Amino acid sequence: MIEEENSHSWKQHYPSYHFKERDIALEEYKVAAKTLEAEERVFLNASNITLVAAAALGSLVVGSSEKISNIFGNVVPTYVMFSLFIFATIIFSVITLKYFADRQKSIVFAARKVIVLRRMLGLSFGHIQLVLPNWRIEGADQPFAVKLFSGWHTYVAYPFYILSLISSAVLFFLLAALAKNHEIYFIFLPTWVIIILCVFIWYVFLAYIYRTSLLDTHEHPIYLLTCDIAKTLYLSIVENVEYVIYRAKLATYETSRQNIDLTNLQKILIFVEDKEFFKHYGISFKAIGRGLLGILRIKRKSGGSTITQQVARTLFIHDLHKTYRRKIVEIFLALWLEKVLSKNEIINIYLSSVRFEKGIFGILEGMNWFFGKHIKEPSLAESFFLIERVSNIRSKLLSNKIIQTVKTAKEKGLMHENDIIELVKIYAQAIKNKKIYTQNEEFENMRNMLLKITNTKAPK
Repeated sequence: MIEEENSHSWKQHYPSYHFKERDIALEEYKVAAKTLEAEERVFLNASNITLVAAAALGSLVVGSSEKISNIFGNVVPTYVMFSLFIFATIIFSVITLKYFADRQKSIVFAARKVIVLRRMLGLSFGHIQLVLPNWRIEGADQPFAVKLFSGWHTYVAYPFYILSLISSAVLFFLLAALAKNHEIYFIFLPTWVIIILCVFIWYVFLAYIYRTSLLDTHEHPIYLLTCDIAKTLYLSIVENVEYVIYRAKLATYETSRQNIDLTNLQKILIFVEDKEFFKHYGISFKAIGRGLLGILRIKRKSGGSTITQQVARTLFIHDLHKTYRRKIVEIFLALWLEKVLSKNEIINIYLSSVRFEKGIFGILEGMNWFFGKHIKEPSLAESFFLIERVSNIRSKLLSNKIIQTVKTAKEKGLMHENDIIELVKIYAQAIKNKKIYTQNEEFENMRNMLLKITNTKAPK
């Protein structure tokens, strides 16, 4: 994962502006701070009111259910009446939880606005985490530190616990009364077991409703599942995904701002790394199958990762040494990314954030490192060279792989004789500039093989 705070292509962490008249920003900051205070007060008051109202209504329904059934029993069947009570309890609980989720969103967005305005005014608390924790608004330096859902053990989950416990109790008594009055029995399990199972399912359903109502922009139920799997496998992944995706997108915007044409780079990347990129949903079963056969030494080892999996691995996984566990998590992360990002966003993020050398991230820095400049419209040869260099942090010349890939590219009509001749010159220059380390004999052999593909004789 990219963590270098001072990496040039990732240096913009949040919007920054300059004000000739700071009074405007100060007034906006005051308004945002007051809005945040008001939203927090509303949330607290609503929690208290909901607790009292839910407890009162729950007691009323449970305590008066028998009297109500006796009064209206001759007009409305008791099973219909209890069904209506159950339905009302469900609707009330779901609507109230949705309301609290919206209130929590208002609080978080107001808090993020305060942080952005604070940074725009030049105020930063730095890394004084012992005094002002950077995951709270009081000490946060970046907006995404304040999360929509900060955990089941925090105040954010209190409305859920209040509503779920009270509604579960009401549901239990209503189901028990319904079963008793109508002598409902089950063949395989006792009635009380079925009732408890129904209440448990209801509790889990409310938890799902509340948690999914507080998903951030790029969060998804698949991501929540992936986090649980990663914890089970003891594999560390990035927690603040919104911040990482935000920075990754900033890198793509910088590439676009420099007017870099990514067409040839995308063509070569898809050809080399993932020919079915626009057809699959994040994972390729064929590629996984080839990877497994390689592990079993039935076939030659080959990568089983799609472009989406490589983006997931680069941005979100800390420990890359736990290969098998990492692959499992990587698959689920890829499925998640395909849900929250478009194909074009994924491939552009790959090109704008992928690692070329140690400390060299993204296509802009890669061009500067190898060519000494930004190339607005990289040729097929330049694109091939850059894509081939991805993640080759030891700066070695992988001659056999290069020859085979170029040969296949020519057979498929992607590269032509002039492209291959240009590619040979690019590798020769990179070796001369000590960007690639190899023996002269190895490079000469590779050059001869590449020129042989073009039916061109090597110069003596």
